[in-house]
Amino acid sequence: MRTLSLLCLLLSFALPAKTLVIGGMLEPPLKYLDAQQTPAGMDVELLTEIFTALKVPIRIELTDSGARLTRNAKMGEYDLLMSLSYKAERDSYLLYPTQAHIRHSWHFFVRKQDKDRIRYRVLSDLKPWRIGITKDYAYTPELSAAVHDPAYHFQEIPLNQLQLRKLVAGRIDLVPMSLVSAFGQIREEHLEESVDYLPQPLNASLYYHVWCKARADDQTQALMAAYDAQLLQMKQDGRLQALFAKYGIPYLEP
Repeated sequence: MRTLSLLCLLLSFALPAKTLVIGGMLEPPLKYLDAQQTPAGMDVELLTEIFTALKVPIRIELTDSGARLTRNAKMGEYDLLMSLSYKAERDSYLLYPTQAHIRHSWHFFVRKQDKDRIRYRVLSDLKPWRIGITKDYAYTPELSAAVHDPAYHFQEIPLNQLQLRKLVAGRIDLVPMSLVSAFGQIREEHLEESVDYLPQPLNASLYYHVWCKARADDQTQALMAAYDAQLLQMKQDGRLQALFAKYGIPYLEP
């Protein structure tokens, strides 16, 4: 622990003072705009704590479109993107740190009255049902392949926060979502009596705050190493778990 703290200190002295522009999707309780339209949420607080310790100023910009976020990252609008899982095609424009900050467990959410009549053990069980998916989201390889199979009934939209509303309105029958983001929206929109999820998980994935290659420079690797050291220290001393608890998010060791 003493060696780790010394490494963080030494790296922080070498880091650039430029303001890092960080882009993210609106996804309460991880990241959202508060009453003053200021970015807030667990991810926002985590990044603020880490980069404050490193004495690196940041500016966080949130959007409701994954496609816009991806386009802006490729065009060099952002230094980092918030909370993405690993996907091979992202290697062309993103750099992943060593440390993940969250482990998402994904399930199919359904209308509460449909929970007992929709059977899901393997993906093919869902062929009769209308499935909502979100553009530019990294689902499992099996689900991504099934999107091109005419035996399934997929509906793709660009805004993930509309999925549960479509579900409640009866326009889709299932939607894959992480427990964290789904329950954040369920609490915010008072959908507890309308929505539930199937017990069989679709997937569990590690998520990272990632660097954009279009804005990378000769300081990027040092900055990523310093970030990793700070995040690892937060895992070891319990601060990361405490942050999850503050936002009512189940903590799965990332």
